Amino acid sequence: MRVLLSTTAAMFALAACTTTEAAAPALATAAATPAPAPAPVASAPAAAPAPNTQPFARVVDLGSGISMLIGAGGNLGLSVGDDGVFLIDDQFVTNAEANLAKIEQLAKGKPKYLINTHWHFDHAGGNETFGKGGAMIFASDNVRKRLTGEVKSESRGAPQVPAAKVALPVVTFVEGIDFHLNGQTIRAIRAPMPAHTDGDTFVYFVEADVLHTGDLYMKDRYPFVDTGSGGTQAGFIAGVEKLLTVAGANTKIIPGHGELATKADLQAALDMHKGARAAVDAQVKAGKTLEQTVAAKPLAQWTPRFGGSAGSDDSYVTVIYNELKK
Repeated sequence: MRVLLSTTAAMFALAACTTTEAAAPALATAAATPAPAPAPVASAPAAAPAPNTQPFARVVDLGSGISMLIGAGGNLGLSVGDDGVFLIDDQFVTNAEANLAKIEQLAKGKPKYLINTHWHFDHAGGNETFGKGGAMIFASDNVRKRLTGEVKSESRGAPQVPAAKVALPVVTFVEGIDFHLNGQTIRAIRAPMPAHTDGDTFVYFVEADVLHTGDLYMKDRYPFVDTGSGGTQAGFIAGVEKLLTVAGANTKIIPGHGELATKADLQAALDMHKGARAAVDAQVKAGKTLEQTVAAKPLAQWTPRFGGSAGSDDSYVTVIYNELKK
């Protein structure tokens, strides 16, 4: 814009230098005549923010100092109390600073403890920022292995490895770990087998009866089975079955993505997973090819509820088919 204005100014200056004396009366006459008011100029539309740079947009108060934070990326879980700030997941690298600032404002302090439910960039992408902010990071052993590159990930925008040292979990576990903070027993439980990835963890606040599922459960949508990170469809069945042994009738369930859920929602998801596997297995046993199976739309009865994006049913069918054919 400055180049354009400078060029325009130069053009007017050049015109003034070449104006003849004979033209002066005409210019004087023109100057004496009031110029018409300039037409209003529409202001340029504000530039859209870069993707995934905005902090979480909504806070759902679940009681007992626990909140569900909803925005770009996976849903966050937050516990605030006398023992400090405990955070579940941290979304993207691109909105980490904005999230950290907003959490600090909301909680009157930065997170001291951060647990990753898995390694994906929309859940653990902010690790470096939060680690530099003083958070001690916890995760299952395979999360650290994938972030260091010890175990390679081949899909889902594989992480840049090795991650910065400050972004790595400093405490890892195989089966699970309990925290005793803010009047809560906060129980991190490893998924019984690889599902979304091979490092999935869910987190249960025992006394408050709040369950954060990570991406073992995403409300009313077909799952993403990250086979490039060791995920399996059979693991989703086992994982949701495990979640149902923890959840009660009144448990407040924070899904990895989507709105607050209930045990009935979890049961519907399990029924879908089992039904989908059986429907695809029928095609496999009938000798159908993958292309024929996808074309048959075996998940049609579940798609109105769980098919949140175009082709998600086909993707899920493909994963199940390939798993059954192994």
